[in-house]
Formats: sequence, C-alpha cells, structure tokens
Amino acid sequence: MVSRRNFFTITVIMLVIVFMFQIPEVVKDKVNHYDKNEYEELDVSGLDKANAHNATAVSVERTGRFVVFIGRRTDGAGALVGDWCDYTKRYVEYYDKVSDYRPRENLQPEVILVDAEALHGSEDSRNLLQLAEDGNDLIFCTLPDVEELQTDQVMRKLLGIREIVKKEVTVGGIRLLGGFLLGGQKDYQLGASTEETQQDLDLTMPWYRVSSGTKSYMMGLLAESPSDTEYGTEADTEEELKNEDLPAIIWRNNVNGCKVFVVNGNYLKDNTGLGFLNAMMSELKAYDIYPVINAQNLVVINFPDLADENAGGMMERYSQRLKAVYRDIVWPGLVSVAQQNSLKLSLMIMPQMDYTDDVEPEGDTLIYYMKLFQEQGAETGLSGVYEQDSSLDIKLRIDTSFFGEVVPDYAILSFYQGNMTKEEVDDALERDMLAKVRTVFTDYQATRPLISYWNQSVLRQSGITDGYNHTFGDNLRMTSIQTALGYSTIQVDVNPVAYPSSDGETWEKLSKKFASNTGTYWKNYSCFDKTTLAESDLKVRRFLALDYVQRREGNEIQLELRNFDQQASFILRTHGEVLASAQGASFVKIEDGAYLIEAETNRVTLKLEEESHRTYY
Repeated sequence: MVSRRNFFTITVIMLVIVFMFQIPEVVKDKVNHYDKNEYEELDVSGLDKANAHNATAVSVERTGRFVVFIGRRTDGAGALVGDWCDYTKRYVEYYDKVSDYRPRENLQPEVILVDAEALHGSEDSRNLLQLAEDGNDLIFCTLPDVEELQTDQVMRKLLGIREIVKKEVTVGGIRLLGGFLLGGQKDYQLGASTEETQQDLDLTMPWYRVSSGTKSYMMGLLAESPSDTEYGTEADTEEELKNEDLPAIIWRNNVNGCKVFVVNGNYLKDNTGLGFLNAMMSELKAYDIYPVINAQNLVVINFPDLADENAGGMMERYSQRLKAVYRDIVWPGLVSVAQQNSLKLSLMIMPQMDYTDDVEPEGDTLIYYMKLFQEQGAETGLSGVYEQDSSLDIKLRIDTSFFGEVVPDYAILSFYQGNMTKEEVDDALERDMLAKVRTVFTDYQATRPLISYWNQSVLRQSGITDGYNHTFGDNLRMTSIQTALGYSTIQVDVNPVAYPSSDGETWEKLSKKFASNTGTYWKNYSCFDKTTLAESDLKVRRFLALDYVQRREGNEIQLELRNFDQQASFILRTHGEVLASAQGASFVKIEDGAYLIEAETNRVTLKLEEESHRTYY
C-alpha cells in the first residue's frame, strides 16, 4: 500500500517529467514562424539585371582584363568564352578569321583563344605562330582534324606535337593531374568500386605525343591490357611511358617564352570548360585572383507531394500510403544527408501531381512540413511540375487558393521550372502567388549559362549534378565549375519515389546513391558556403554586379572593389607563394596554392610570402 507522502512524491515527479517533455515542444511551436519566409529579409534591393557589370573596351584601360576570340561567337567555344568573360569581368573581342585580327601596340590581350573551325590552311598556322613569337599567349579551344595536322608542320610546331602516334585510339580512362583544377588529381577509370555506367567521357581520340618541353594537365590512360591493342609504341605500359608520351588531352607548349594551351577534345564547348579556362589563366601568371559565387546548394524537387496520390502503387511497393512514406522514410533520409554534409535544404513543394482527380492537397500536411523545414533552416519554394493532362492555369489557380488558405503570408522566393516552357514560366511569374519570386531554378543544360537573369528582376540558377547519379562526366563538370565559380547545386527529384518507373527507383536504393555521392565527391570543396537558393540568389546578384581592379606592389596584392555590396568572394591561386595575411578580408586555404578570400570592405590587401622549404643536413 502506497502512503500519501509517497503518492504525492510520485505525482510530483510525474508532473515534472511531463513538464520537462512538453514545455520545450510548446516553446518550439510558439517560436516556429512557419508561415513566414525568413529569407524574405535578405535585401536584394538595387541588385537586378541593370546592376550587372559588363566589361567594356573602356574598362580594359583600368582593369587590363581583355581577351580575343577567333571563331564563331554564337555557340560552342564562342558562347562558352562569352559566359566565362561575363563571370571573370573580362572584355572580349570576337573575330571570325585569323586574318581579321590585327594586333594593337597599345592594347595587347591577356590571351588569344582560337576555335579550330575558324582556321583555313597553312597561312593561318603561320599567322598564329607569328602571334606567339611576337609575345601573345594562345589557347586552342579545339583542334583541326588529325589529317590536317599530319600535313601542317607549322601548326604541329605551334602546338608542341612531336608525333601523331595514331589517328584514333580508345583509352582505358582519363587522368586529370592535380594543381590544375581544384580538388587534386583524379583518375576517371573504371575499377572495382565503380560501375560501368559511370564512364561517360569520350575515350576515343587522336593520340598525340607532345614535345618534352610541354607541360601536360590531362591525358588518356592506356587500357588494362596494352598488348591486346595496337599502340605502336616501344613502351606500351603506363609505368614505362612519361606523361608526354601518353595520349595528350590538355597540355601547354612554350614558344619563345609564350604559352600555348591545347585541348584535344570537346572540353571547351560547354559549361565544363569554365574551370579549365580559369586554370589556364592561373598557369599564365605568377598569381591569379578572380571572383566566385561561393555557394553550395542542395535542392530537393517535388517534395513533399501534399496529396495522398497513387495510393495503390504506394501500398504495393511500400505497404504504406504516400503521406507515411514521405514523413517516416524520405524526410529523415534527406535531413540525415544534409546534416552529415553540413548542407542546407531548399525544397520545391509539389502540392499535387494530378489536378484532374479528386485527391486534394492537405493543409495540415503543409503546416506539418513547413514547421519541420523552419526548424532545419530550410527554404520552401514551389515546383512547376504537374500532370500534363491538366493545364498550367488550373495548377496555378488551385495552388494559389490552397496556399492562400493555409499560409497566406508566406512569400515564395524560388520556383522550379520543371518541364514548363519559358513562356509558361513568364506567365506564372505574373500571378500574385509568385509575385515575390527571386530565382527560377532550372535543370542543367550544357550550353546554357549556369547563372543569368531570367528577366529584369528575377534570377536564374541552374542545377549542376543529379544527387542519384554521378558519372565521370558529372564529376569533371562539377570540379571545373567549383574551380571557376565556387558554386554547386545538387539536385534531387523525389517524384520517382511516388511514381517509380523501375524497381531501382525505390527510396531505399535512391537514398543510398544520394548519400554516397554527396558524402564522397564534395569533400574537397567543404570550404565554400552552404546556402539555400535564396541565400545563393543574393550571392549571385552580388557576384554579377561586382567589378574590381587588382595590382601588386612587392609582396602585397591590392584589391579595389566596385559595386561592392557587403560581401564578395575571390579565389587566389599562387605558384610557390603562400598567403600570409589579409586586411579587409578573411581567408581559408582550399589546397596548396589556392585560397578562398572573403572581402569585408571595398579595399583589400593580401600579403604573400615565399613558400618555406625544409633544409636537410
């Protein structure tokens, strides 16, 4: 029998326990302003298309950043160079033919970029060789056909090609040497830990053996069984061959002290080439400093679906309804990956897929998730995906009514284009529900700018890689873009979980790939800021508006920033020097010879020191 005193003690203890567990939840619920978008407070006033900096011939006198491109400007290498110049604040002059370009004594370009499609015969080869001998650095974005090179000795001399071993060879993989792009050496070759589907790089190429005075940055790796192939070499294993003897892909030749970069392949025809151009410019100089965005995004598309759709398929595959699968399985998996990699979530909600059935989105479910999103510091946006049997007008009308009833004061700042046309997106942005959108998020397109203005005030940000699939080509592109912009966006579409097209699209399998890819390939770039789309939107606007002048006196680099808005990021690359201190900025070391600079004022001073070497006695 329990005494009154013990009964009273037990009761008090139980009440204390209830109080301890309930009060934090009550407080957390009270301070959870899920119906307000905290990222709306980010001030982007005055940062629109009109403020984007465009380098001009006049600005070259102040900055010295000026290049020449010979070739067609509208697509391929010409379009890439245009985007690259926009991002690096360079002025570019285009010429259709080599003979059209006339050097000027008072205005020498940093480098002359050449598209092989603009070359016509041996006279162009002699003119380009003369440009190099006169003190001009060159970049060959593409190469003439191997048949043309066989008969053009002048061009081979300019390019540093000692021998054409074979017109065509299929290599076993590709090696990117460290110190060129950020992230260290990488071998894109199938092994025990890789799947065949990962190899999507072009492994067939002419085999050029380059001169001993050249420097190689990327080359083909021989197949595992050289004896089974016809390489035509005395030394037919990688161990016996030097870098210059392997099939050359990217290398640098020297002509009278000038540098000639050569690309054997299509690496400078789309966005993958951005970082290669930055790396080449860094190799041209004693040091190089250029602006970057400094943003790493994780964007989850079509999550959650707020209508309990595809009930039969979900029960068959998961033995649960869609609502339970998203709540108990998918959401914990997303949070786990984000937290393990210190990433922030941007979630593009899909209120419902099918707007023609009777299954409606649930307001309580929206509130539930928006509370979770707010606790995680995530951003909530809207997906433009919907079943095509319906119409955009119906989708937007129903979504507007639904959000207006449940979270009428929530400002949607990011909108996912999905498979909508530009005209449809333009129409959507006119609706009241999307009136405050700042960023239209789009799928990756190789030849479309990664970042640009969608219209006068709305920005466009592009995905970079798919979180479920990470091929060698994806990795090379990501590595290059990290080098060029300090920018990455991992895109994860959850829609296949609800509407799988194969057994491989269950969340159990997809999440394993997602977690493995994210935890593996982004480690070398952990120094860059982790952002939501709204946060990177602000960074991109600042990046596009920025202009700068840099000069060096002794061991100090002076940076003067124009159109500076509170924050700007740069990458500094050095050769044999270390960054010792910074005034007006903070910095972190990315890797040997590379630093991320965070400017805090419009004037920055960076002090360099010679890299110390150990002395052995």
